[in-house]
Amino acid sequence: MDLNQLAYSLDLFNFTSEQISAEREMLVQTLIGRAVDSTIKKIETPATSALLMQQRDEVMRLMLKCCKPKLHALRKLDKRTFTVPPHVLQIKDFDVEKKISSAQEQDKSTELQQLKERFSQNMAMLEELEAEQKKFTSLEQHIQHELQMHKQIHKICGNTELQNVYKFATDLTKDEKLL
Repeated sequence: MDLNQLAYSLDLFNFTSEQISAEREMLVQTLIGRAVDSTIKKIETPATSALLMQQRDEVMRLMLKCCKPKLHALRKLDKRTFTVPPHVLQIKDFDVEKKISSAQEQDKSTELQQLKERFSQNMAMLEELEAEQKKFTSLEQHIQHELQMHKQIHKICGNTELQNVYKFATDLTKDEKLL
C-alpha cells in the first residue's frame, strides 16, 4: 500500500487496515491460548500435567493454522473496507474543490431555464405529432376503401367502351379550341 494512501486512511479512520488485522490476529492467538489453558486445567492430573504442557504449543499452532485461511480472508476484507478510494474527498479536501462565481451560477440557471423551455416545446411538438399520427391512423381505413373503389372503377372502365368516349371527349375539346 502506498504511504500516502496509508496516511490518508489513518487520517480518516484513526487506524489502518493492517493495524486492525494485526490486532485481530493477536486477539485470536490470545483466545486460543486461553482456551487451551482452560482445557488443560479442566483435564489436568498430576500424571498428565507435564505431557499436556509439552503439547500445548503444538495444539495452539495447529489451531492457529486452521484459523489462518479465515484470518487471511478477513485481512482482504479489511483492505477493501478500510481504504479510502482516491476519488473520494474528505472534509479537509472540500477547500480544494472548484468554487463557482455568482455570474457562473447565473449563467447555469439561465441555461437551465432555456433547456426547460426547449423541453416543454419539444413535449408540445411531440403531443401534436402523436395527435396527427392518430388522425392519419384513423383515416387509413377510409383511404384504403377509397383506393379499392378507384381500382373497381378502373376495372369497370377497361371493360366498356368508355375509353372511346374519353377519346371522343378529348377530341371534341380540341375542336372547340380551334373555334
